Amino acid sequence: MYLVGIVLKPQGIKGEIKVKSISPDPERFYDLGHVYIDSETVRKYIIENIRISGGFVFLKFSAVNSRNEAEELRGKEILVSQDQLIILDQGEYFVHDLIGCTVTDEDGQLIGEVIDIMKQSSNDIYVIKDKQAKEHLIPAIRDVVKQVDVAGKKIIIHVIDGMLG
Repeated sequence: MYLVGIVLKPQGIKGEIKVKSISPDPERFYDLGHVYIDSETVRKYIIENIRISGGFVFLKFSAVNSRNEAEELRGKEILVSQDQLIILDQGEYFVHDLIGCTVTDEDGQLIGEVIDIMKQSSNDIYVIKDKQAKEHLIPAIRDVVKQVDVAGKKIIIHVIDGMLG
């Protein structure tokens, strides 16, 4: 299962929920007939209605019909199966593919491992943890990220002065 959103809160009284999209394209929710929500167990939810407003996705599930039922979903992860993943453009990657990648500089010197991706409005930020457990924030821009090998779990970056210091 792959994370595509997080339930923020109920919206209204008829069971609609407000969702923060983790997907690079919130419009992708329009292509989904169902999603899964990870609670005590992973459960399938049929999508009855979708709308996007103000950068958020609003979902209405057929099995959720009240504010109280929607409240039970607050903070839960919205997941999709592998066959529901979107096809990415060249140079785009899923967060789950980047987490755990080894990061080196252009000379092959180990910098660390990707432990998180921070979504920013202008570009993503890779959070890299080095051998000393120090975290480095690396902008995911073409001038810095030179090569990504998802299959080999390797990323090569160009280190700019002050980036690791």
